[in-house]
Amino acid sequence: MNDEDRLTVVNVVASTRVAEELDLPDIAIQLNCEYEPEQFPGVVYRVSDPKLAILMFRSGRAVCTGGKDEDNIHTGIERMISDLREAGITTWDLKDVEIEVQNMVATYALHYPEDFDGISDRDFTDLYVYENKDGSLRIPTEEEEKEGKAYIDANRKTWKDEFKGPGPRLMREGDPFAAMPRKLNLNNLTFHLPFDKVEYEPEQFPGLIYRLDYPKVVCLIFGSGKMVITGARHKDEILEAVQIIQDELADLLYM
Repeated sequence: MNDEDRLTVVNVVASTRVAEELDLPDIAIQLNCEYEPEQFPGVVYRVSDPKLAILMFRSGRAVCTGGKDEDNIHTGIERMISDLREAGITTWDLKDVEIEVQNMVATYALHYPEDFDGISDRDFTDLYVYENKDGSLRIPTEEEEKEGKAYIDANRKTWKDEFKGPGPRLMREGDPFAAMPRKLNLNNLTFHLPFDKVEYEPEQFPGLIYRLDYPKVVCLIFGSGKMVITGARHKDEILEAVQIIQDELADLLYM
């Protein structure tokens, strides 16, 4: 599995302008949108498929959030313009509307390389794997991990002796790490990343904050090996950030 397959874009935020000015009270009535000017100065237009929220302002500007990719954003804004026009509200032609991605948020989980030959020197209490019929291991799906957690929580004292496989279970001493999720010691990590780019205050926030200059993104890194990357404007920037972090952590594989 490559980096792109492990990457999940969870939110794309984009801005645009669709008219010289918008009559928000009229739009709220015509399109049955949320509009509470005492609390927020914009109209909230919602799209169900893809699931998006578009905030329209009197200036004609609009901010779209909730997309999973740029196609979602374009689809939502095209639908909004179509609905506005059908309601008799003047907008610019679609060809004159420029859409600019402002922020992408993605999640990524660090894994050991597939050719890594290290093995676990202990039993884990929070790292689930799936044991196949032939005894090989793979990463469990979310549903399988929930199933394993429920079983082990109910049989904490005996599951290790009674487990016969195949099925989800906790990683045990002697299991190979190759391609498995990678745990991180965040205290140790602070000494291996550029100190002026790192913030780690576990009493305030459980993740380590790592700010990259190029691409200009912010990475939230957690002890589970999961990361949240924000601030990118293109998916390529996120993939580049992932590669930089993997390179920074490469020497920690053998420590």
